[in-house]
Order: sequence, then C-alpha cells, then structure tokens
Amino acid sequence: MVTIAGSEYMPPKVAELPAKFNEMVASASSIDDVYDKAIHVFLTMARNQFFYDVNKRMGRLMMNGILLSAGYPALNLSATRKLEFNELMMRFYDTADEAEMNTFMRSCIDRRIIEIMSE
Repeated sequence: MVTIAGSEYMPPKVAELPAKFNEMVASASSIDDVYDKAIHVFLTMARNQFFYDVNKRMGRLMMNGILLSAGYPALNLSATRKLEFNELMMRFYDTADEAEMNTFMRSCIDRRIIEIMSE
C-alpha cells in the first residue's frame, strides 16, 4: 500500500496504474496550452504515484521535458518557495483540483528567460 505522508489521499492500487497512465496521456494530448499540458502531467504523475519513489521529481522531469521540447524554458522551483509548494501539493492531493498548483507553477516561470526568447 502506497501512502502520501501528511495527506488522507490514497493513490490508486497498482493494478489501476496502467489505465491511469493511459488516461493521463490521453488527457494531456487533448490540452492545447503547453503549460497546462506540462503541469497536468506533473500533477497526475505525483498524485497517482506510478513509481515506488521519486514521483514528484519524475513528474517535474516530464513537465520540463514537455516544455523544453516545445521550445519553452523549464520551470524551476526555487528553494525559498518549498514550503508554499508543499502546502499547495497537500491540498492538491486531497482535492485533485489542479487550478491552484497550475497558478503556482506558472509563477515559477523565469520571466527574464521569456524576455530573452522574444528578442
């Protein structure tokens, strides 16, 4: 049994994970906005716990891979915002509502890089 420390949420059982992964891929491919798509993949991977360990890190790796492959800069979570991130993730685990985390993750975009890219 997999649990998420600090949350009442229980991830899907192992037998459900292949279907959950396919649902994630299908739903992501129907999202047009690259940030929404990338953040959705990160959050889905973190919440479904597809791996024994490193689920958030793997989700962030995939999120940034999606962004980089589309020509966008990676999202970097500042160490100074770790507490805020963890608090928002706990709410996300319990509700599955991506809106608050999407807003937070977008606030991690380094605008300086966006400005350089648009020159």
